[in-house]
Amino acid sequence: MTYYPLLKNIHIIIALLSGMGFALRGYLRLILNRPLGHPIIRIAPHVLDTLLLATGIALWIMVGWPFFSWLGLKIGLIVAYILIGIGAFRSGHSGRGVILYLLALIVFLNIAIIAVHKPL
Repeated sequence: MTYYPLLKNIHIIIALLSGMGFALRGYLRLILNRPLGHPIIRIAPHVLDTLLLATGIALWIMVGWPFFSWLGLKIGLIVAYILIGIGAFRSGHSGRGVILYLLALIVFLNIAIIAVHKPL
C-alpha cells in the first residue's frame, strides 16, 4: 500500500494525457479535417491507454474495491467511451462524427467525475 499515492498520481496524469490526446485528435481530425498521419499521434494513444489500464488494474488489486460498485459503472462507461470514440473517427468529417466525438468527450468527463467522487 506504500506505492498507492504514487501509482494513483501516475494514473491520474495518464488519464489526463489520454483525455487531452483524444480531444486534440478529435479536434484535428473531425473539426479541422486534418489527417492524423504522424506516428506519434497514431501510436501514443495506444501506449497511454495501455498504461492507464495497467495502473487502473494495479490500483484495483491494491485496494480491493468490489467490481459491482462505482468501479463497474466506470468500466462500463470506459467501454462506451471507446466504442463511441471509434464510431466518431470512423464516421469521419461529418455531422454524425462530430456528434459522436462530443458524446465521447461527455462520457470521458463522466468517467472522471465518478473517479473523483467515488466512495472510499
